[in-house]
Amino acid sequence: MDFMLFLLTLGILFNPVRAHVAFERGIRTCTNIKPSHVPGAEIISIESEEKHNFTDIPNLSVCEVNVTLTHTNAVDKVLVQIWLPLNNWNGRFMAMGGSGWAAGLGDLSLAPVVAQGFAAATTNAGLSGDPINPGLWALKDNGKVNWNLLTNFGSRSVHDLAIAGKATTANYYGVAAKYSYWNGCSTGGRQGLVAAQKYPNDFDGILAGSPAINWAEYVVAEHWPQVVMNEAGAFPSPCELDGVVQAAVAACDELDGVKDNVVTNLAQCKFDPFKAVGSKVQCDEKDVTITQTVASIVSKIWDGPTTITGAPLWYGLPVGALMDYLANSKFVNGSRVGDPFFVSDTWIRYFLEANPNFDSSSVNSAELSALFSESSKRYAEAIDSACPDLSGLRKSGGKLLVWHGEADPIIFPQGTTTYRQNVERALGGAAKVDDFSGLTPGAIPSDPFGALVSWVERGIAPDMLVAETSPNAPAHFTRKVCRYPLVSKYRGYGDPTSLASYNCVDGY
Repeated sequence: MDFMLFLLTLGILFNPVRAHVAFERGIRTCTNIKPSHVPGAEIISIESEEKHNFTDIPNLSVCEVNVTLTHTNAVDKVLVQIWLPLNNWNGRFMAMGGSGWAAGLGDLSLAPVVAQGFAAATTNAGLSGDPINPGLWALKDNGKVNWNLLTNFGSRSVHDLAIAGKATTANYYGVAAKYSYWNGCSTGGRQGLVAAQKYPNDFDGILAGSPAINWAEYVVAEHWPQVVMNEAGAFPSPCELDGVVQAAVAACDELDGVKDNVVTNLAQCKFDPFKAVGSKVQCDEKDVTITQTVASIVSKIWDGPTTITGAPLWYGLPVGALMDYLANSKFVNGSRVGDPFFVSDTWIRYFLEANPNFDSSSVNSAELSALFSESSKRYAEAIDSACPDLSGLRKSGGKLLVWHGEADPIIFPQGTTTYRQNVERALGGAAKVDDFSGLTPGAIPSDPFGALVSWVERGIAPDMLVAETSPNAPAHFTRKVCRYPLVSKYRGYGDPTSLASYNCVDGY
């Protein structure tokens, strides 16, 4: 689902952005591209060719440059792919992040960006490129974790991409990009925060959507719903679970002053899932009654994973989030059994157990607690990407815009809010953070990248972003997505479906 979420958000991240200056290609050829110096790596090869009308986007013509490199003593082979528009380059460079287990998505992410005039690049980090399963690279032949490739995935490939991509762009056009950006969601959002923390001089602007930070902790926590169902000896259908979720939405909907079938005042939503017991929901054209067992499962999922003594380990799913992904189940021989989410399942099998055949669906709460501790101890430094010291980015003049949907069904949004709070503590308060870093929790914004460009190139810091329901939604409305810690509150009059009727205020 991480992969599919990225596809869903592609359309909202790339609204057209116009350059202030038009850059002409001049007399350039897509040959003899000079190698760039990538620290700690050796360039193996550079291959380039012009391509015309080769994607689903019509009239797209680029110079494609494939830079292959290897890191010292790493025994890896990393591809950095750069697309340079043959015409109408807008003077900007954009590095595209990955999704799931992929550090980059190649043509899929490059085409929409280059069509808008950007020089763009992505990398496979030396991995297989499969966003669903790391099985081809996670373990070495001796069965040990491949730390070199995990390092590439965790952080090193972000810098490779920036250095090789920007240098190739400058080499081809004869002038450096006027502005350089990072754009990514989920894994790509985590990579964006890697750039902000470790490589603060690489990009002028970083857009990090739903960042998969605290990876070593949250990915194990993703497995909690499966543990809850396993220990309950019951695997409700997604429809039954959603019945309880919708009961909570109905109960908490108007806590923000507006009835719109959305829970935004999460802090005041104290819905007791056991109140849904006995109610009926339509599942597969049949009436199904919500049971005590189903309510108990939902309650524990919302509470989040705990130790064997009941101490909290991580956050639970927010009220209103779909449970289809983390609490999924399937039929085997006529009976429902657990169906673990692919990221948590493969993390446990390959990186914690080092056993591709390990059955993660058998894990109980005591074992999950132990796995959580082991994961954090062994891997936090390599892949958490949650260092709060952003002083380097502040000094560089770069801008960081982070957004996260508050009903994210996969990556717990509470972790992103906590990270922002940690940054404020590290740098001396909100006022010292707001001038270069912004967080907008809430609905998924419509054009966050456009807001980032305005901030970087025009000095206009976004006080809020705009969110809009999809065209096929049951009801259409727009909302302000306010800068943290403000919330979007209906002012009590005016059209409740229009963002003009909302103010960004301290609380509900």
